[in-house]
Amino acid sequence: MTSGDSSRRPVTGKNTEWMIPSDQMIIRRYKPLRHFADTLENGFRAGQAEGYEEREGQASKPAREHERQRSERTESMILKNGEKMDLASGMEQAREAARENYYASCWRLGTDEDPEIWETYAGGRGVAIETTYRQIEEIIAPDQEDLYMGIVRYLDYEEEFTPTGIPYVLYFYKHRRFDSEQEFRVLTNRGGNPVIRTDGQEMTPESRPDNPSHVNLSADMDTLINRIILSPGADDELRAEVEETLDEHGVSAPVVPSRLDNPAPHHETYDTELGGAANYEASEEYLDDLIDRFVEETDWDVWNTVDVIQLNQREKLHPRTVFIECFRYVDDPPDRSEYGQEHLNYEVRAHRVVDGEYQDTFLNDPAEETDEELAEADNPSE
Repeated sequence: MTSGDSSRRPVTGKNTEWMIPSDQMIIRRYKPLRHFADTLENGFRAGQAEGYEEREGQASKPAREHERQRSERTESMILKNGEKMDLASGMEQAREAARENYYASCWRLGTDEDPEIWETYAGGRGVAIETTYRQIEEIIAPDQEDLYMGIVRYLDYEEEFTPTGIPYVLYFYKHRRFDSEQEFRVLTNRGGNPVIRTDGQEMTPESRPDNPSHVNLSADMDTLINRIILSPGADDELRAEVEETLDEHGVSAPVVPSRLDNPAPHHETYDTELGGAANYEASEEYLDDLIDRFVEETDWDVWNTVDVIQLNQREKLHPRTVFIECFRYVDDPPDRSEYGQEHLNYEVRAHRVVDGEYQDTFLNDPAEETDEELAEADNPSE
C-alpha cells in the first residue's frame, strides 16, 4: 500500500477532528520490564477510559456551555412521557457512560527522550518498544474493525473548544498538563456508544456494560518491532534479560541503550520529533520557533539532512491545527512526496536543510492549491 491508497485502514478520515502522522514517524511504547514478556506474548494492553484521568472522553467547558445553549432551544419540546427534553444532560451522561466502552493504548511520538517519561511509564527499569506509524496501522489488531489512531492534541479545558458530536473524537484530546507525553493513541471500542437520553433520567445499572478493565491488542511482534531501547542506567543484567525475552518470543529486534546514556547507537537509523500539539496561543511564531529549534539542535557532524514537515488538513491552515514533524538522516532521505497522508488530502510543506544550509521547500498539490488561493485573496486585482 502507498500513502495514496484509498484502501488503507480507516483509522481516521479526511474530515475528522484529529490527524495521523507521516508513515515514517517513529513511535515508542514505554513498558516496565515486568510487563515486557506479557506484551510480547499477549499484545499491547489498552486500558479502559473509565480508569484514566477524569477528563478523558469529556467535552471542554466552553463546548459544554455551547451545547447547553443549543439544548435550551428545545426545552419547550415535551416528550411523550410528559418530561421536558434535556439534550445537553443526555449528551454529558452518554459521554460519561461511554468511558466504560472505550480503551486506549498510549504511545509516545518521536525519538527524543525524557527522564520523566522513562520513570512514569517504564518504572525507571524497563524498555521502549520502537516502531513506525505505518507499521502500527498495518500490524496492530489487523482483524479488528473499530480501531482509531491519531496524534493527541493538548488544550486548556477551561478555555478551548472540543468537538461534542462523536464520542470517540474526544479521546484524541487531553489536558495541557500532559503535553510532555507527546502521545499517539490507539483507541478501540467494546460495546458501542450509549443511547443519548433526552428525558433527564439516569441510566439504569442494567444498561451499563460489564466490560473488563483492559483489553489486549494483538500484533506480529517480530514484524512490528524495529528496536528495543533500554531505560537509562540499564546494566548488563537488564540487557541480558531483555535479549533473552526477545529470543523466547521469536523477536529479532536489536537492543540499544537509551540515548540519555549513549546517543551513538541511534545514529544507525534516523531521528524524529513532533511538535505543534501544544500551540495553545495558536501562534505562527510558535511554529516558526519550533522549526528553527529542530534545525538548530541538529548535530551536523552526525546528521546529513533534516526534513521539517508542516502538516495540516486540507484548507485548514491555522496555527492551532498545524503539526510539525522533524526527520534527521545520516544517509539519503526519502522523496518528500512520501510525507503526509495523500489518501487523506493532508497539506504538506516539507523544508529541507542539508549540512546546515536551507535547500528548498516542497509543497504537495493540496498545499500548492491553498497557497495559490491565499495569494489570490491577498492580491485580488491581479
